[in-house]
Amino acid sequence: MNTEKKPHFINVANMNQSMVKADCAIIGATVRRAGEIVQDMASGKSYPFKEIQECNTGNPQALGQTPITFARQVMSCLMSPELINGNTFPEGVRKRAQYYKDRIKGSIGAYSQSSGFRFVRENVAKYLEARDGVPSNWENVMLTEGATAGITMVLSALLAQKNSGIMLPVPQYPLYGAIVTLGEGQQVPYYLHEESGWQVSINDLAQSYEKASRDGIKVRAIVVINPGNPTGQVLEEETMKQIVEFAYKNDLCILADEVYQQNIWSDKKKFVSFKKVIHNMPSPYNKTPVFSFGSCSKGFHGECGMRGGFLETFNVDKEVDVQLHKYKTISLCNNTIGQVMIDLVVNPPSVQENGKEVYEQFCKERDSVLASLKRKATVATKTFNSMKNVECQEIEGALYAFPKIKLTQRAIQEAKKRNIAPDLLYCLEGLNATGMITVEGTGFGQRDGSYHFRTTLLITPDEKFEDVLERFKKFNDAFHEKYSDVKTPRPRL
Repeated sequence: MNTEKKPHFINVANMNQSMVKADCAIIGATVRRAGEIVQDMASGKSYPFKEIQECNTGNPQALGQTPITFARQVMSCLMSPELINGNTFPEGVRKRAQYYKDRIKGSIGAYSQSSGFRFVRENVAKYLEARDGVPSNWENVMLTEGATAGITMVLSALLAQKNSGIMLPVPQYPLYGAIVTLGEGQQVPYYLHEESGWQVSINDLAQSYEKASRDGIKVRAIVVINPGNPTGQVLEEETMKQIVEFAYKNDLCILADEVYQQNIWSDKKKFVSFKKVIHNMPSPYNKTPVFSFGSCSKGFHGECGMRGGFLETFNVDKEVDVQLHKYKTISLCNNTIGQVMIDLVVNPPSVQENGKEVYEQFCKERDSVLASLKRKATVATKTFNSMKNVECQEIEGALYAFPKIKLTQRAIQEAKKRNIAPDLLYCLEGLNATGMITVEGTGFGQRDGSYHFRTTLLITPDEKFEDVLERFKKFNDAFHEKYSDVKTPRPRL
């Protein structure tokens, strides 16, 4: 009998190499180190902080953001229908729950239509039409498992060949690069201009496109994240028009990641959708195809774990729409709780439907969350800019800051010795000193010779925010002192 040990039938060498190459920085080295710290603390090891602050992802409720009461009470009634006929919740809550119950075949635990409950898709279309003043057809709306599933589906459709390219902003949310890599496509980077508040330069777009074309890449689409992740900028409407013109002239679809549309902190900026911009442009630019994405994870709801999202297609070939809806049938449907959560986002309570008590509580909670985030965006921008060797553009929107750090040669050499990126060295030492998980700019992409870090500090609870920020400021000053290139002369004896 042959007792020789067999090799693993699947290993890293013989598995799909696109999966091996795909990476997502937001759950990288700093998160792994945070896990080790948690284990250390559980075994009694002391650190200069009491808990880990998960500032690596936009996950508000993980850091203590309170869910919106109306949404959770309605969900409770759907999960336990007997509550609809009781007096546990206000009448306005029970009325909305009954509205959903009447439209859901069977119960919330049954499959929905593959593209989502029709009544939710209709309400999303009404919401988009009211937002933009542009007609919206519910048949062009699809409910997805968070925005991620919709983005993955559209990119999969576009990556028809190995030389298919997708233009991605740099810095970018790592999801996009990972999906393109998994689809064996080509990433075509275009750089955002930090000095002008992370805006887009059309000249840079043209240069990036032309280089890709010379390299044999067939560019199919351009991704635009607005408000920006990780950079927190809000695009100027004039810039958006130029992007549309560029896309149309080069036969590119636009993928508009607009999940942070409710998160605008600058008094000088407002959210404008790409669909609205395209619709209001003259022919032929008003024919530019756009795929836009929304979510229940951001805004003031912060319901990341519900995994509710939607995709709207505009100016997209009807046969392509048919194929996308067919693709959705493979997974039968996305989770029904997330679908209803999307309806609660686009169809908030009103005095007429739900009563004054329910409506006023909703408004109070909504306004409190948004006001807190806006205040913290202002304070964070100011504080980061007061730190030694740190420069931060105004946080105009989304949930992130993406400060630039000036690193000494001594710090860069130390990182080289450890075989890690210089800004990862900064983030790891920051974690060890403060308990705050940040993500190195290398993971998002950045111009050569520049270093950054991303933090979702804005979602830190109010009662902890100033303390966490102050601890990080002390760490930053100590870090630059530790790795100073200037040697302190020894005193003469």
